Amino acid sequence: MQNCAVSSLAPYIPSADQPWDAQRIAHLYRRLGSGASYNDIQAALSLSPSQLVDQLIDAAVAQPLPTPPPWANYTALDYAGDFNLMEEHRQEVRHRWIVDMISEGLRSKLAFFWHNHFVTELQVYSCNNYLWTYYSLLHQYALGNFRTFVERIGRTPAMLTYLNGNQNIASQPNENYARELMELFTMGESNGYTQDDIVEVARALTGWRCDNFMCLPVYFDPALHDDGPKTIFGQTGNWDYDDVHELIFTLRAQQTAEYICQKIYRHFVYAEPDAAIIAELATTFQSNNWEIAPVLRQLFKSEHFFDQNSFANHIKSPIEVFTTLMRPLNLNYPADFNEDTTSYLSYVCRELGQEILDPVDVAGWPGHHDWINENTLAFRWAFTGILLFDYFGETARDKLLSLTINLTNTSNDPETIVRAVSNHFLGTSLNNEHVEVAILTFKGDIPENYFEDGSWNLYWDEAPYQLLNLVYYLARLPEYQLS
Repeated sequence: MQNCAVSSLAPYIPSADQPWDAQRIAHLYRRLGSGASYNDIQAALSLSPSQLVDQLIDAAVAQPLPTPPPWANYTALDYAGDFNLMEEHRQEVRHRWIVDMISEGLRSKLAFFWHNHFVTELQVYSCNNYLWTYYSLLHQYALGNFRTFVERIGRTPAMLTYLNGNQNIASQPNENYARELMELFTMGESNGYTQDDIVEVARALTGWRCDNFMCLPVYFDPALHDDGPKTIFGQTGNWDYDDVHELIFTLRAQQTAEYICQKIYRHFVYAEPDAAIIAELATTFQSNNWEIAPVLRQLFKSEHFFDQNSFANHIKSPIEVFTTLMRPLNLNYPADFNEDTTSYLSYVCRELGQEILDPVDVAGWPGHHDWINENTLAFRWAFTGILLFDYFGETARDKLLSLTINLTNTSNDPETIVRAVSNHFLGTSLNNEHVEVAILTFKGDIPENYFEDGSWNLYWDEAPYQLLNLVYYLARLPEYQLS
């Protein structure tokens, strides 16, 4: 599908044709987080687009690192074979990530994006303290310096174990991490390197070790490092770990900048990158010494990002399907949901092909069209119904009633209510056919004459149940699967 957004990276300036309104604000919040509550939108209307983007990015940059749990440094001896306890601690991380994606927004969503870029699979490396080091690093550099991010991720015990860096020694080099470092993490497939470069980079990376059977820390063993001359990108020297990154970020800076900006664009804007936009972002990336935040500011403030054609063209991942339901409903942790809910969400994501901490392979979840088929779509509908009616129930009904009163100024007109609620949850206007069906769904069993004579209103006992049925109808529309 062709990218129809033709606007540039010039800052978006609201106009009569492209107003700064609830729809554009909700678009920004959906892409940068998990959607917007009514209060989020009202507060944002008093800011300029640039001010709001800066506010969201500044808040994400200023957030403290995740607080380490008591088990952050547990080794295999500390668990003493208690696999239930190990799984309980892993579930804590999944729970924390889901909660933060709903309440915290941008940083957690970016950390999850990097989780699908610097992929590791917990089922391979197994150690919970390795998991925590990896998880913490994803959050630390989510909006930080990409070069430092790459340098540090390769020496995490999770990555050393997952991509066999732990087995990469002078007498027997292992090319696995060297290949993915260039193909997936920096430059892109077949983009400025050769098989010979992979071999030589592997030699330069030798000597870093960790004991993943006992879950012990990383160390460097000089006796296992190849200290002979290596030729990388045509340059010969006694290169080591630090030198490899210097060579990539100097001799292959353009390839790296464009590849990473493409990935950011695909995830946050559209699956088919615009070459001119990518080139500008890549220039910004390099001129800011590989800092991620300036790239995000330029992209998210642009008229290109706020172009109407950029709306509702991104197929939600499983976790987005559910988190973008909860935030617009103004559901908050722990007042409105708890560990049982997040455990259910973690289970649902796994069933739909997105197991948190265990992407499908080193290339990560493909995303976009790969998320949807006739089976996964039916499961999305079913799981959404279980959440709305079983997990949230009365809380969701109360929140919906309050929301609708605000959205419609206590209107008693079914069409006004349907259009306002659908715009809030979908970020787009329904066509007339869907509006008609939505109105019938909303009215339910209430006799028509109560609507005709104006005696029905939002304070009827049945109104919260009607609203919940309406939202469930909306959640099964194709428009809801897009953001």
